[in-house]
Order: sequence, then structure tokens, then C-alpha cells
Amino acid sequence: MERLLEMVGVLAMLYVAYALTLGKWNYDSPTTREKRKEELKHAGLSSQFYFMNAGTLLVLALASAGTFTFYWLYKQWQCVHTGFKRAGRMTLHGNAFWRAVAGIWSFFALGELINRTCEYTHKETSWPAFLWGTVWIVGLALILSPAEYIWKIIGYVLFCVTPVVFQRRINTLTREYLPLFPRAIELAATLIGAICAAAIFMLFKFYNR
Repeated sequence: MERLLEMVGVLAMLYVAYALTLGKWNYDSPTTREKRKEELKHAGLSSQFYFMNAGTLLVLALASAGTFTFYWLYKQWQCVHTGFKRAGRMTLHGNAFWRAVAGIWSFFALGELINRTCEYTHKETSWPAFLWGTVWIVGLALILSPAEYIWKIIGYVLFCVTPVVFQRRINTLTREYLPLFPRAIELAATLIGAICAAAIFMLFKFYNR
């Protein structure tokens, strides 16, 4: 409990620091705007993302014991690899599968890419990726910790909700209608993920009884 409060305090301080520095940046000067655009292009942008209804993503993540998030990461990086652009024509290293497997790292990178692309296209950005990524990891840590079930539930909600924040930002980049009912492949990924999570849980219970 004390460690959780410490992590919440750190997140609060990081957000305050962001609000007082990066969050107060303005681009009133044309020179400043052009400089910022060049910085964004050098860091890398993407013309393609995986679009789906944010509410659908939340339901599927909750229904799959959070495992759908890794399928979602795979699909996002698969699209990004096609649409990624960076000044100097530098390519994006690492394939979508391994980026999904290494989700704890690639989650931060995806969030930064989404924010850069939204800023470049004059769309609203979310909090910095390191803040949302930390919330996501804290949620996973609570799920896996020996804490009381109420904290595990809070962690589960944080773990499933955080990707939805990114998806909401992604969806501002399209005018297409995003249906609430999931695609067949998304339902299959949810079912497979839920079965795998249940199997792992049962094995854990069996070897620790």
C-alpha cells in the first residue's frame, strides 16, 4: 500500500513538472512552429494506425483478462511499420510481433509516436507517454502482486483502460465511422487470450495448492 502511494505521488509530481514546462509551450512564432515541425519529423511520424472503436477495445481487453492489449499492440505496430516516416528516410527497426511481445517497452514508444503525430496534424495530444506507460505498468504490477483483491481489481482496470486513452487519440486522425461491434479476428484474439489466461491461472493454482 505504501509503495503504491509512493508511485502515485511520483506520477503526480511528473505531471506537475510536465504542466509547468512542456505543457506550457506555445508556438505563436512561425519560426518556433517550423522548428517544432522539423523536430517532430526527425523523431518520426506515422500516416497509418489501427483504427477501432475505443469502447470496443475496452470491452475486449476486460473480457480477455487484458491479453487483447498485446494483439492491439501487434496491429498498431503492423500499421505503423507501413506508414512510418522520418526525416532522412531512416527506417523503423524491429518487427510488429516482437514489439508486441516486448510490450512493456514498445507501449512507451507507441504513445510517443501517437502524440507526435497528433501534434503534427494539430490534433489534441494525451499526457506524455512515460506517464501513461507508468500507469499501465503499475496496473500490471498490482495484478501480479500479492496485494488484496481490491488492489488487483484497480490494477486490472488501469491495465485495460490505459490503451483506450491512446486509441481515443488515434481515432481523432480519421473521419471514418468506427463500428462498436468488433471484427471477427478481434473476437478470436479475445477468446484465445482469455483461454490462455485461464489456463495459466489454473496451472498456477495447481502448482501452488
